Amino acid sequence: MDSERIKGLIDLLAESDLLELSLTEGDSTIRLFKQAGTVVVTEAQVDPLPLPTEHSAKVATPSVTATEIKASLYGVLHLTPAAGEPPFVVVGDQVEAGQTLAVLEAMKMFHPVKAKTAGRISAILAQSGVEVEAGQSLFRLG
Repeated sequence: MDSERIKGLIDLLAESDLLELSLTEGDSTIRLFKQAGTVVVTEAQVDPLPLPTEHSAKVATPSVTATEIKASLYGVLHLTPAAGEPPFVVVGDQVEAGQTLAVLEAMKMFHPVKAKTAGRISAILAQSGVEVEAGQSLFRLG
């Protein structure tokens, strides 16, 4: 779902008497709802899980996977708390679950981007001050 369509849906909901709006296209679902005078956006993607096969059940290969922290909504990414201040995190920082990594500015409101798990920042995948899409990867923990 493209950002212009999402922006249009947000504007439509903000100007209407509706309290909630949901839209599903293919495997993507977006749910908008009003909360205390603002519009909150949630987006979920349903990916079918592969069924285990006889071969995959027998072979156990250890793997290290990186965790990606994604934008919860469309907005402008801020990697620092304020202009001229140091960033929340830099590559190589060890972070704890719940730690603020950045903030997203949407509709003049700031929403924290928090680490869901503890880990080390291995990559920052977006630049400060740029618009990011809901679901876009922002950080990689590895």
